[in-house]
Amino acid sequence: MLKLFMDESGNGNASQPLIVGAVELGEDADDVEKKIRDLHRDLCARRSLAGLPSFEKFRANGFHSSTDPREVSGPFTELMQKIFFRTYMVTTNRARFPNASESDLIEFMYVKLLSDLSIRHRREAELLCCIEQSEDMKAILSRLPDSVARQARKTVGQPISLPRLNTTMVGKRDYMSTAIIDYAMAAVSRWLNAGRPTSTESYFYRAFSDIESSISLLYSFEDGRISSRKDPLH
Repeated sequence: MLKLFMDESGNGNASQPLIVGAVELGEDADDVEKKIRDLHRDLCARRSLAGLPSFEKFRANGFHSSTDPREVSGPFTELMQKIFFRTYMVTTNRARFPNASESDLIEFMYVKLLSDLSIRHRREAELLCCIEQSEDMKAILSRLPDSVARQARKTVGQPISLPRLNTTMVGKRDYMSTAIIDYAMAAVSRWLNAGRPTSTESYFYRAFSDIESSISLLYSFEDGRISSRKDPLH
């Protein structure tokens, strides 16, 4: 069984690129989860931040890139540099889908990404997809296994044996490893919004560079492949 942690970014905000992403931790997934939980425990003990609303939210709910104070996001980003993981992301600026509702577009992106991952990992018996809880995903979840199988076979163009797709919704405190894809998507979103700079003078490029080695695929529905393990930006 292969375990994936998935989430979306930019939904409900037309000024941000819409991203659906997955992180694969491999055989040391339990060890990675322990390291993240240990970091959360250690950071929660910092008395200097007690009472700060964003810190109290972190203590209650776990890591989240958009709200974590710098004293939290910095150590978590450093931890990400020390662990092995692969990320897969599809993104759109919505230009290709002017008439699609947000929920339909998110479902389409989940199906696209999961069908590609099902093909990539077709020798696995099962893909366990832990998707972060959201209202939009509740209605989509039950449809994913059949939709993903149809799309995968359409992509290949012939019958193909695929892993069983097991989807479940989780909270940040259930699996703190979901924060990895959250932070990775945030770095990608900020870099895309900044116009994809390639100079080290740009903070957004440096933040993107820090996670690019983990990117197995970053694909735009408007522009095609942006980065991959075989063809990184640098």
